[in-house]
Formats: sequence, structure tokens, C-alpha cells
Amino acid sequence: MTLIEQIRTLVFTFIYGIVFAFLFNILYRFLFTKSIIINIVTNFIFFFLMGSIYFYFIYLISGGIIHYYMLFLFLISFFLYNHLFKKIRI
Repeated sequence: MTLIEQIRTLVFTFIYGIVFAFLFNILYRFLFTKSIIINIVTNFIFFFLMGSIYFYFIYLISGGIIHYYMLFLFLISFFLYNHLFKKIRI
């Protein structure tokens, strides 16, 4: 993977982590409900859709090459968003 591809994947991963955290906060009410069936279905659909979108764009950017530091950057951006905007939880 070239340096440009690495930079693109890192920027995309950081932005996607923020978008993921934003959507997670919006859908928080539906992801954790009292009904176990609704909980399982919404969790599966949400995480499958978000994971599929992420891997599709990683495939377009870098040919599907994934490194461990991309996971760390995703988690950092997710927790950064939640730390900065924790009062916005709907």
C-alpha cells in the first residue's frame, strides 16, 4: 500500500468513526430497548450495514488492505466524538 493510500484510509477511518458515533448516538434509543427481539434485530442490521459500508470504501481506497492501526484510529475517533459530545445523546 502506498503512502497516499495509507493517508486516505487513515483520514477515511477517522471520519467514519465520527460518523459511526454520531449515528450510534442517534439510534441509541432503538439499539438498546427492553424487547430482546427488537434489540437483536436492530443491532444486527445497524452493525452489519455500518461494517459493510466501511469495508466497501476501504476496498475502493486501498484494495481491501486493513491494518491494526486503522482499528485504533476508529476507536479513538469514536471515543473522541462521544467525549466531546456526550451531552447530546438523544
